[in-house]
Amino acid sequence: MPSMNAHPPRHDFGPSAQEQADLREYADFAATQNGVALAAATWFSRRGNLDAQQQAEFAAWLTADALHAQAYAQLRDTHRAARTIPAQVAARWTIPQAASASSPRRPLLRSLRALPYAAAAMLLLSVGAGGYQWWQQQAVFSQSYATMRGQRLAVSLPDGSKVQLDTATQLHVTLYRQRREVRLAQGEALFQVQSKQGQPFDVLSGPLKVTVVGTQFSVRNTLKHDGKLRVAVQHGHVRVAGAGQDQLDLRAGQGVSADAGGRLSEVVSLAPDSVAPWRAGRITFDNVPLGAALAEFERYGDTGLVVRDPAVASLRIGGSFSLTQLGRFAAALPQLLPVHVVRDGAVSEIRMAAKIPAQAPAMRLPEK
Repeated sequence: MPSMNAHPPRHDFGPSAQEQADLREYADFAATQNGVALAAATWFSRRGNLDAQQQAEFAAWLTADALHAQAYAQLRDTHRAARTIPAQVAARWTIPQAASASSPRRPLLRSLRALPYAAAAMLLLSVGAGGYQWWQQQAVFSQSYATMRGQRLAVSLPDGSKVQLDTATQLHVTLYRQRREVRLAQGEALFQVQSKQGQPFDVLSGPLKVTVVGTQFSVRNTLKHDGKLRVAVQHGHVRVAGAGQDQLDLRAGQGVSADAGGRLSEVVSLAPDSVAPWRAGRITFDNVPLGAALAEFERYGDTGLVVRDPAVASLRIGGSFSLTQLGRFAAALPQLLPVHVVRDGAVSEIRMAAKIPAQAPAMRLPEK
């Protein structure tokens, strides 16, 4: 086994309760691992920081058993393959720099006060701080969630955070000991994040990265639907990073959108109760084209309505509507827009009325 001069931070007044718990958990973990593989990982993690004595110890370890050299060669080859991953992808997986491993090791019994901690620390020192650091970065929870068209789902995470998934949404949650990460592949989700000191919460979606500590916000990925990503904050504060160095901070009542390339729009103010209205079974439009409004309804289910005339599709509407009472929306259209609804086989087509009255820039339908 390699001799190491590094160990997790300790204090003159003794180890903290969290340090003791982590080391005991790591001791249990290390006892179940292959000793050669764990030693190889330790040597590989410190390959660029060995002094002359440690270099000699490493060489002796390699030649002591053919399995040692084989395990180390496998790690080296894997590392070389990982270096071919594109930089923009690898950046998403970067592990924060671990605590410095340069402080000298003091006599074990002088610095450790509790027997369980000392026993765990002895095992830790036998496999090295590199193995401990690697162990700290292993996921403690990993789970995928998905909703079908028209379905919504509420999820409680082990860290106390809550996630609500909108229609046709796919995401994966991974919790680590020092950070939390969600990958939103498509759809929209509302996050209510439990604040935890030293454990940032990141949401990755397309080219966007949203980082929070404790807040309530939504992230929407409809790149396949309309080519847009959107972030809206209901409470708290988030940081949104787009392409390159493009990033900005959002506060409660603010939102931003981005395109497929990660280019961020200007920050916009949000109307009250406009963040994730689908939680209450509603859908909200603010001066949007009729064609876009119908497409949004279609995300939740078949509407039976079609628009073939570009002039009709460009008519603008606004309002808040029930997702379960689409019939009222269709019935109100001829009263508020210069259109009529004509049955055409299996669908109903929205057509321009024979006489086109003057239309205000934005016709807002009453809430139904």
